[in-house]
Amino acid sequence: MKKYISILILAIVFSSCEDQLDRTPNDSLVDETAFETLADLEAGLNGVMGGFTQFDIIRFNSLFTDNVRVGKDSGGQGLGLFNNILDAQNNSGGIWGSRYQMANRANRVLAASELINLEEGEQDEFDLILGRTYALRAYAHYELLNYYGQDPTDPSALGVPYQNSVETTDTPSRPTTEETVELIKADLDLAEGLIPSGATDINFPTLDFVTFTRARLALATQDWEDLITFTSELIAKYDLANQEQYVNMFDGEDTTEVIYQRNAVLGSNPNYANIWIFTGTLGNFFEVSYELFDLLDQEALQNGDVRRFVNVGPEGVENEEYQIWKYPGSAGQFINSFKAMRISEAYLMRAEAYARSTTPDFQLAVNDVQAVKNARRGSSGSASAYASLTEAIGDIAKERRLELCFEGHRYKDLGRYRNILNEGLTRDPRDIEGGFNPGIPVNDSRWIFPIPISELNGNPNMEQN
Repeated sequence: MKKYISILILAIVFSSCEDQLDRTPNDSLVDETAFETLADLEAGLNGVMGGFTQFDIIRFNSLFTDNVRVGKDSGGQGLGLFNNILDAQNNSGGIWGSRYQMANRANRVLAASELINLEEGEQDEFDLILGRTYALRAYAHYELLNYYGQDPTDPSALGVPYQNSVETTDTPSRPTTEETVELIKADLDLAEGLIPSGATDINFPTLDFVTFTRARLALATQDWEDLITFTSELIAKYDLANQEQYVNMFDGEDTTEVIYQRNAVLGSNPNYANIWIFTGTLGNFFEVSYELFDLLDQEALQNGDVRRFVNVGPEGVENEEYQIWKYPGSAGQFINSFKAMRISEAYLMRAEAYARSTTPDFQLAVNDVQAVKNARRGSSGSASAYASLTEAIGDIAKERRLELCFEGHRYKDLGRYRNILNEGLTRDPRDIEGGFNPGIPVNDSRWIFPIPISELNGNPNMEQN
């Protein structure tokens, strides 16, 4: 399978030239001399980390859904996704390629670890590197299952191939969801056994990164009991950011509620603002949708919510030009440490689990949503229990949209709620002027990513969704 995924990676827009240059001609593990010391192994881990970008996921979740509209400076960038084109030929390969590339790099590190002769006192650091590598491999496959799994909530549905060794000619068939999930959990167990509690650098996988990944996997598979367990463990350890801290989290370096961040490094960190903005001229080829802006603006005016001023740029609002401003960086560089795992998301995941459990608790659900609202409003309000599942999910969906917009969640949220709310993707007419697609219905095939055509062509055992 490795050979065919490599072919795909060469074909997609966001693949890494560096990774191709690192390869030997037969795509095999590099010579033993490449990994001789612990420092070499750490460099290998940094290579895995280098592939851990959310760029494709943020781009898809914003352009494909209802959080953006075409900007006044559009030159046609991204209009296919905005028009809800999702097919195996054109645009389903970015996440597939980047996540299998990430797993490929992890496998090379793990295989190379067997070649290292440790010096005295190096065992703990060696274990930490391996633990972080297992955690990253697990996370890569979680995202593959989340986007390409036929139905992550059905244990017998088609999952995704688990790449846990360096292969050059393998052509695997698809395992079930249950089999994929068990392999993800096995890697997370290995990571947990190797990462010490004292390893708390949020720029790398930690034990809390492992727990957060377990929570997201539980959300994707709708294992509500596990989801409550994992999110509660995290909520007990982290505070929600107050208003000032929240603003500085995206416009500066506050990490009060951050569990994991993709650290900003000049020259290597993806420029997330470039998904929507010409960062040289500040022209907008996509802008905040009218519908989302109205929600943010209403919260700001009625409740003193600060999220409008984090997500919408300060210039042009009076002319209805709503620049996406979540990743401004500093000194005009648009280089941001992406906050990939935050405790506010854990609150909202737990609220959903409380609401959707076999025995729902609508008061605990609303309490978690209210906690996030209070933090963003600078208030201490309370709320009565939701009256029904539909009311609960409607409010949770709205709060996730406000809290997590432009962070790579909206598409999966809409897909998860569509059968409860009986709503697919429905855009405000103001956001699709010019004849763009108004959305996709509840039972549309585009709620599941197709397997990329390059993978199907290279692997005769791969089955399409």
